[in-house]
Amino acid sequence: MKPSDTPLVIEAAICPYRSAAPVWDQHGMVSEAQACLAAGAAIIHHHHDMRFDAGAATDEMLAMGKAVKASHPGALLYPDFLSGAAVQDWLGHVRPLALAGVLDLLPVDPGGAFSGQLDDDGLPVGANKTRFSFDDANHTLGLAHELNLPVAVGVSEPFNLRWALAQHAKGRLPAGSVIKLYFGGEYSLVKIGKRALNFGLPPNKPALDAYLSMLEGTGLAWSVGVLGDALLDTPLARYAVERGGHLRVGIEDAAGRTSLTNSETVAAAVALAGEVGRPVAQSAAAWAALGRPAAPARAAG
Repeated sequence: MKPSDTPLVIEAAICPYRSAAPVWDQHGMVSEAQACLAAGAAIIHHHHDMRFDAGAATDEMLAMGKAVKASHPGALLYPDFLSGAAVQDWLGHVRPLALAGVLDLLPVDPGGAFSGQLDDDGLPVGANKTRFSFDDANHTLGLAHELNLPVAVGVSEPFNLRWALAQHAKGRLPAGSVIKLYFGGEYSLVKIGKRALNFGLPPNKPALDAYLSMLEGTGLAWSVGVLGDALLDTPLARYAVERGGHLRVGIEDAAGRTSLTNSETVAAAVALAGEVGRPVAQSAAAWAALGRPAAPARAAG
């Protein structure tokens, strides 16, 4: 199959990171998700109210997921991580969501990077720390196997992709998993309007070519996103669609760098797919495009 024949899977990341207050409450998240699905998105990535403890956060995500699935049963949903001191804390919501049928992909970040900041002179300050170790990622992958869930592998740096390739070489990445290539924009995800020293390669063609050279021959599904800028305003978006990749849009990653709403970014991605000549996939067709012909069977419990 030529890259242009592969149906495009669109992910909408609908909830910008805000530690002090959510951009959307539960009902707002449901409405945003439904609007994006109606516009052509297949995957919805959502957060929770980060002021909540683990129990309340899980309840909010359960209610949100059930409401979205009621109107769009074929929607593919996956959340953010919980706070805590260890990977077991970060994943405390996974089993309840999976058993309720409102978790379709398990996110795993093998060394996810945090953005640094720039001072008034434009010089780097602060720390370029990472939250997840390879051991944390391995634990998450084990849980994915236990619950029969595909994984969404967050790749912030080439080192992260090397983890995924090593797992894939041993047959450890579940069918339907997607490699999410995150490129670094110029703006902070948390200090809106401020330039930042973001992680990752720049959102351009040579950078994507470098990743694709690493992925060559694997057959793994991959998508692109830009953290700290508007993906659809970069040359990366069209090039990724032309090369057979998938797109992550929405206002979370754009960091205030787009005037479009969540559903409008999805509509723009659909229009781009039409220009390139690729169909857009949702529900069962999206699973097939990711290499999993049927929706995964859920663990009982």
